[in-house]
Amino acid sequence: MAKSMYDDAESVSTISPSQLGTNLPGGPMGVSASAPPQRVIPGTLDLTRAVQMVVAWHPAIAESIGKLYQQQQNVTIARSGYYPQISGGLRSGYDSGLNGSGESQAFTLSMSQMLYDFGKVSSTVDSALARVNGSQAAVLLAVDQVTRETSFSVIELQRAQTLQRLAREQVDGLAAIADLAKKRSDMGASTRSDLIQARSRVEAAMATQLQFTAQLNRWRGALSSLLGSQAPVSVTPGFPDSLEHSCQGVVPDEAVTPSLLIAQAQQVDAVAQIANARAEALPTLSLDPELTQYLDSNDNNVQNGRDRTRYGVFLNVKMPIYQGGAINARKASAEQALRTAQYANDAARLSVRQGLLEARDQISSLTQRLSTLDFRERSISETRDLYRQQYLELGTRPLLDLLNAEQEIHQARMDRENTASDLRRLKIDCLYNTGGLRTAFHLDNSSIQGVEIRP
Repeated sequence: MAKSMYDDAESVSTISPSQLGTNLPGGPMGVSASAPPQRVIPGTLDLTRAVQMVVAWHPAIAESIGKLYQQQQNVTIARSGYYPQISGGLRSGYDSGLNGSGESQAFTLSMSQMLYDFGKVSSTVDSALARVNGSQAAVLLAVDQVTRETSFSVIELQRAQTLQRLAREQVDGLAAIADLAKKRSDMGASTRSDLIQARSRVEAAMATQLQFTAQLNRWRGALSSLLGSQAPVSVTPGFPDSLEHSCQGVVPDEAVTPSLLIAQAQQVDAVAQIANARAEALPTLSLDPELTQYLDSNDNNVQNGRDRTRYGVFLNVKMPIYQGGAINARKASAEQALRTAQYANDAARLSVRQGLLEARDQISSLTQRLSTLDFRERSISETRDLYRQQYLELGTRPLLDLLNAEQEIHQARMDRENTASDLRRLKIDCLYNTGGLRTAFHLDNSSIQGVEIRP
């Protein structure tokens, strides 16, 4: 027999990723390794389309679906306890009831049909069904988490695209002022220090543009990865109208989220486990027919050998007498699991309530700030135009004031974009905390990786 890498304690207590990789079946990456998906992705996407494309393939959702199917098979296993259990085999050995050599070979066929078990099988089925429900909720949770992650990536890419454009406009605006300063310096209408100062502002603006370009590349790569694409993608600006009022009219205690459904399924599972632990301490009544076909006639006590075929039907009552405290321990464990599930349910509701209230408060504050920034941008634009006129025509305004006004305009626009993007993220969070993401992105009544999602 081939020696396993786990045959000695030293091998188990020494962990090396490279060594683990070489011992995986199917090669260094394991039997499940697959090439990255080759998908045709449009060059430009909107938020809704991006979400729909990501959930259609994302492996986190596929993993949760696989676990769901696994739990579904456990229901079949549990229900098999209602049906006859048939087994057969061959045996060969020594039988003290035989004279002579005592050697005996026989074929055996036995069956056991449970008649009454005080709920052992039914509680096992209930537990398995509860776990299926929990796995279904886990699929919804995976869909919601992937949807939120994709939405955040799209929003951040929109933010980066806009900030990069605004930074470029800032460079252009300051460069135009620097050109004016150069012309006035060449004509002797201003000092050279004005030109140096203007060029310094242009260089600082170019550094800011490079920073936003790096952020743009980062979020473009993040979204491409979520889409399973190697090519860079862009997103259209804007936010769906259906998502604008996601935090309004929602009662936190009435929200139904996947995390709540998972906690409720865990409660049902724990109740079933308690019932099963109690039933395990009670008898099980079964009908057990059995057939033995001897393959030889080695018995000196019987003339012409023994009857090779023997059968019997038995009514069997079986119950545990002592199992080292296992039954009581299982019952105590199930009771603790029930309390844990109740705490998980309370924690999930608290998380929903807290998330909604925090998002609402922040949305209210950011909405007011957005209005203030709009007014500030208009006011500074008028100030800049006035400063430009005073600098060029009257010569009464220093260049520094014009440079500051130009930068303040673009800073106000950047602040506005950052505030708008933060608002969009909060609205996505509201939908996530109320279980409304699937409806908002038209994922209800659709098939996602072979599973139909319904409201």
